[in-house]
Amino acid sequence: MVAAQTAVGQGREREREDGEDGEGGEEGEWEQVGPKNKSTVTRQMGFRESVVSEVFGGEVRCVLQRQGAKESATVEPFFSLQLDIQSGEVWSLQDALVCLATREAVQMNSGTQNEVDAHRRQSLARLPMVLVLHLKRFLFDKTGGSQKLMKQVSYKIDLEVVRDLLAPSIRGKVTNDQRTYKLWAVVYHHGKSAVGGHYTCDVRHTGSGVWLRMDDSIVKSVPEEAVLKQPQTSNKVAYLLFYRRADCARTS
Repeated sequence: MVAAQTAVGQGREREREDGEDGEGGEEGEWEQVGPKNKSTVTRQMGFRESVVSEVFGGEVRCVLQRQGAKESATVEPFFSLQLDIQSGEVWSLQDALVCLATREAVQMNSGTQNEVDAHRRQSLARLPMVLVLHLKRFLFDKTGGSQKLMKQVSYKIDLEVVRDLLAPSIRGKVTNDQRTYKLWAVVYHHGKSAVGGHYTCDVRHTGSGVWLRMDDSIVKSVPEEAVLKQPQTSNKVAYLLFYRRADCARTS
């Protein structure tokens, strides 16, 4: 199907292809022309809408700029947003989010096998009701094995997704409540090995506001400080962080 659309103000879009993939997801491609007639070819990939995607589903927009070619962008869905924490500049959750959206150089070859200058930048094109942040702690080493990154990454109860992290298409449409989140749950991994260990979880009880620590059949209340700060000598580290959006959360 070929259709034409004219957008008001910032740009116009021309839909080039629309269809469904073999797994029931949807994908399409269109050309967007923004300010100064700068053209970007965008490819959209998605999934069938469900209760799970309505609550946890977000989208990441990845823009690729390379020498001698038209700028291209891919919009992909996610249920958990993977954050690289290896960099020496990443010591907090906000650092990891900034790193996610930082423009980075990538190696690419042209049709003649010559390397060309290319850069990639990611942004958030859709903010979910519950934002699941996955700290990438399990890595492959040079021998093909795996190891666990024990680095402590700090995080807070309140999380603001700054506008610079948003895709241009939604930057002016998202309200303050829609980009403000509160910590709801933390999943921890215990142990020094990437191929073993133990998982526990802290969850905030919506009605009472009390934090509950769940360790198999053992459930007990813990202070908020224990959720935010882990002992330096412990092999317990945060692995998954669940944040609930302010406009969807009940206040206790």
